[in-house]
Amino acid sequence: MKKNSLVIICACFLVFALLRYPQAMLAAGAKSVTLWFNQVLPSLFPFMVACGLLLRMGAAEMVGEWLRPLMKPLFGLPGIAAFPFFLGIFSGYPMGAKITASLYEEKKISISQAEHILSFCNNPGPLFLVGTVAAAFFHAPFWGYLFLLCCFLGALTTGILFRILYHQKNSMDFIPYQKTAAPSISECLPKTIADSLDTIAQIGGYIILFGVVVEAFKQTGIFEFLGHGLSFLPFSNEYLCGLCGGILEMTNGTFILSTAPDDLFLRLLASCMLVGFGGLSILCQTFGILRNVPIKKSRYVAAKLCNSVFSGIFFFIIAPFVEKYAQKTVPTLAVMAETAFSIPSLYINCSLLFFVFALFFGFFQRK
Repeated sequence: MKKNSLVIICACFLVFALLRYPQAMLAAGAKSVTLWFNQVLPSLFPFMVACGLLLRMGAAEMVGEWLRPLMKPLFGLPGIAAFPFFLGIFSGYPMGAKITASLYEEKKISISQAEHILSFCNNPGPLFLVGTVAAAFFHAPFWGYLFLLCCFLGALTTGILFRILYHQKNSMDFIPYQKTAAPSISECLPKTIADSLDTIAQIGGYIILFGVVVEAFKQTGIFEFLGHGLSFLPFSNEYLCGLCGGILEMTNGTFILSTAPDDLFLRLLASCMLVGFGGLSILCQTFGILRNVPIKKSRYVAAKLCNSVFSGIFFFIIAPFVEKYAQKTVPTLAVMAETAFSIPSLYINCSLLFFVFALFFGFFQRK
């Protein structure tokens, strides 16, 4: 009853904001639609179709057979867990959750294995971190590569830590790999496209909803009120508003942090922790995708909080040693500018090549 009351209050607040500030709310909704249609849809939908085809054609099992010696010692999971982990890193939210849900629905992993995989496989992607947060907001693509590294290390640490929680269950409900004939492309493609369209439409709905909600918080002065309420902390009002807004929606929060007058290191540290957590918007997107997977939501939230903390710790440790490599000024649209630091880029490319090599090696081994 208390949960329903909270939902009713939030819905009434949104209706009030829509009626009181119609022009601003309409603009926020239109901006969210543009964001989804111009950036999320063309980048994420093809990736979803490709991943769906790979799953239905047995690629996850191929990769799992070859990467079992890596996943078992680290996480106590079968090799198939490498598929959502690596693709979740490369494609970003909420692809890791989508692949994990597909593996569970096809009965290739158990529910406890799905919960454990979800604790570390759903992470921000390179395009968002380097292109949006680092290049567009902080005008230095280098920080995006560092964010990606810290989030990757934070996810690894969270997965290893949560192995203690799921170790006994995962050892009891291991699902052995069974080789089956791959279905034809004419059978896989229509199902994959329909499933991907359903998922991308859900993501678009959450993006629009939370874009409007964030605007409602701005127009009603809630962010400013929260900032004044936390004014006893040694941070500017903009910094505190960015933190509060980022907990609700990470893109808006990181943008506000990038414009705050506080020390650059503190703004970057907060941004790294926010993208590691994802915000309530990403949580809702993830739970929507996992609606057919009976996970314990509290455990997933706890895992994302751990991921956020560990990402921040790694950034705090690494950033002072590599700060000299950061480019102070680069064009805003230089997502992959030549001035960007080459070693993190080389690391990403090598990881992608490693994953593709594992895929082809597993394919020929299967043959």
